[in-house]
Amino acid sequence: MQKMIKYGFILLLFAGVLLSCEKEMSSVQADGFIKFYGNYLMDQAGEVEVLGNGGYAICGTETSESLGKRMVLIVTDEYGNVESGFPRYYVEEGLETGGSSLIALQDGSGGYILSGFVERPVTGSEQMQKDIFVVRTTPRGDTSWQRSYGSLEDEQVLHSIEMISSGYMLAGYQVNDGKSDLMVMGLTEEGDSLRLGLNYNNPYAENSSATYLLNAGDMYLCACTYDKVNGEGTGIQVLTFNDALSPLAKNLSGEFDEYGMCILDEGDGHFLILGNRESGSGEMQPVLYGIETNGLLITNTSLNATISEQNVDLIGERIIETASGDLAITGTRSVAGNSEIFLQFVSDSYQVEELVSYGASGAQMGKDIELAEDGGFVMLGTNSLGGSSIISLMKTSASGKI
Repeated sequence: MQKMIKYGFILLLFAGVLLSCEKEMSSVQADGFIKFYGNYLMDQAGEVEVLGNGGYAICGTETSESLGKRMVLIVTDEYGNVESGFPRYYVEEGLETGGSSLIALQDGSGGYILSGFVERPVTGSEQMQKDIFVVRTTPRGDTSWQRSYGSLEDEQVLHSIEMISSGYMLAGYQVNDGKSDLMVMGLTEEGDSLRLGLNYNNPYAENSSATYLLNAGDMYLCACTYDKVNGEGTGIQVLTFNDALSPLAKNLSGEFDEYGMCILDEGDGHFLILGNRESGSGEMQPVLYGIETNGLLITNTSLNATISEQNVDLIGERIIETASGDLAITGTRSVAGNSEIFLQFVSDSYQVEELVSYGASGAQMGKDIELAEDGGFVMLGTNSLGGSSIISLMKTSASGKI
């Protein structure tokens, strides 16, 4: 039987100020801590990266009462304390921006690539249009260049990576006539948009998105959510392609609605795909598919694990390999209207093991996970309470303890 451990924590507020933001962590507390960053308005976590010096870099969206939403880069030491000169904010003049994906170049010593959105007013309308917004910075957070890319409708970046040769690749979705379809695009080192773009048109697309990219050395894989034929729901799709961005596609899902989330390289042409499934009773369940490749061709697939709790929604976001060679998944666990961050352990033979959850009053949503230098985990999340939210960073031991 799956074992579950729960840790509770409460946000301490006084006169609208989050007190724990300013509390410094010491080396004694390095094995486990919780830190909060932002203004406790409508802040949202993006991604976290472990840096070469043992610290952490976070991208996301912070909200100011006077300036609105801004893309933010937060760099901390190994204890979660914000480094001098940070946070740094990136905007287009007069427009709101936000961050969703982060690349730490050379583990942070080469600077950062932040990807997200910029919101523009639609001419003759009260609506706002989202374009892609990308910023390259120095290690100290100074802007090297910033670019925006878009069309007459919305585009959104969900993930980004470095390309095999040079430059950067973005994945997300593009909206046309109110329907979203896959978007993958390349950028040069200088931020210019590459003429090559992934062309995989699904005539049934309504809620499709390219969710996660993986650079596998001689090819790319992309985990996607696609719309099935004739409105029969959504499924998990894996694209394989090279720098020519001409993909082969493999659909993994069967009768259930499923959503592609993340990819893990297990070596020797074997990969794991993390997705989420809506069960027959309506509960959300993380699923793990295995795929085998021969070049760009996916030669074999298997359903390796389904993770579920009765009357509980589990939404997996990211999966990593642990220091011991097992697997760890983070995401959001929701029950009876409350949500909390979870850490789910899975053995290297895909046996579902212990689940650890973290939360108290309010709503905690798990967004990203990385392996810390000591073999523990660092998890990024968004914590909400009373209609407001803030970015959280949590460091645990290898067993998930704080």
